[in-house]
Amino acid sequence: MKSLVRTSLVLTLAAVMTTGLFANGLNLNGFGARATAMGGAFVGLANDYTAVFFNPAGLALLKKGGFGLSGDLLMPSAKYTLGPYSMETTGKKYPAGLLGYFQPIGENLVVGVGAYTLSGLGAAWDNTGLEATLVAPTPPAAFTPALTPSKWESFIGSVTVAPSIAVKVTDMLYLGATFNINYGFFKTEQWGTYMVLSPGAPQPMAAAPLIINFGQQTLDVKGWGFGATFGVLVKPAEWISLGATFRTQAKISLSGTTEIENINLIGLENSSGTKMSVVSPMWLAGGIAVKPVEKLTLTFDAHYTNWSKLDEIAVEFDDPIWAANLGEEAALLLNWANKTQLRFGAEYDLGNFAIRGGYYYDPAPAPDETLNVLVPSFTFNSIAGGFGFKSGNLKIDLALEYLMGKDRTVAPAYNDEIPPELTNMPGTYKMNILVPMFSLSFGF
Repeated sequence: MKSLVRTSLVLTLAAVMTTGLFANGLNLNGFGARATAMGGAFVGLANDYTAVFFNPAGLALLKKGGFGLSGDLLMPSAKYTLGPYSMETTGKKYPAGLLGYFQPIGENLVVGVGAYTLSGLGAAWDNTGLEATLVAPTPPAAFTPALTPSKWESFIGSVTVAPSIAVKVTDMLYLGATFNINYGFFKTEQWGTYMVLSPGAPQPMAAAPLIINFGQQTLDVKGWGFGATFGVLVKPAEWISLGATFRTQAKISLSGTTEIENINLIGLENSSGTKMSVVSPMWLAGGIAVKPVEKLTLTFDAHYTNWSKLDEIAVEFDDPIWAANLGEEAALLLNWANKTQLRFGAEYDLGNFAIRGGYYYDPAPAPDETLNVLVPSFTFNSIAGGFGFKSGNLKIDLALEYLMGKDRTVAPAYNDEIPPELTNMPGTYKMNILVPMFSLSFGF
């Protein structure tokens, strides 16, 4: 029983931490077609409504009230191979975006609110027999009930509502802050693994052990958390600006249910309430924007995330029997490492029309021993490009981002407390993500 729950939670909770709350690769790394087309290197520029995410100090640069809307469509394509078996994702698409309204109050103060989908992704695999591959050479018919392909899917997202304030201190110095109200949600579907029940009779008279197939497992949790973002922007001259952003660590309390299809075969209820308290780690970013010539803007950012906070996650079950079987082993060791993204961007402004391009490097924080097919973690090299058009107070921007994941070949992980076959999901992982984007803003 402990092996079953441990395995299930390793898969599902790794999924939460990888994308649901503040993530690498499978999460949006920025918002707005303009900023994204510049590689997301926008902390040192931050001169439109997407500053609510990148650097709230930049909101103080807005001279008139207005709103902005950005829509993104994430289209991941992944493949997983283990020996002779392979499977691919089904081609689902995941929408995300940002909406903001901001209004100057006098000459030096801007207030407003932004709402954005910090994450909006998942994985849906065309599974034709992953479970049989994981338990080979044991035949599927040896299980009770017989082993059949399960659904392996995840749908993960988090929405942040951010009331904001920004102030122009001097012509050179701008400050800003947001209060972040985070609502996280995710649902995962996967195989619930198995349990071997020994008959207990002395050998050689003992009957063959009974292998209980727990069938489909569903984890569905939601919850709230709170944090803040602080930003500073310095413009020593018209041709250069420097920015820094600090997003605080936030604790997010999640609750819902875990259901396991056939767990009643060992005398347990089929579902239990589940609670988790998860830390969304601190994020620190710095950036610079320069104009070497009048029409050209170049940007560079470095983004640091305190991923090592995701070292251990506690889990609680409402059902006392579930809790008794799991006990202190519910704590999960993820062993993530702190990482820094590097981003570069360029914009060439022709007046009513602008051309943009960018690149960023996003290293994976998750080690091999926590990798799984529900939300695999990759090191991404990402390129982006796009253009913008403006007429009066109306601005329209389009962008296309392509995230190229570095293939990962994962060997079986070993842990003294977990059976070797249940520690991680060895195999070869491949993923690329295509993200078209559209943005519209209007001032008045």
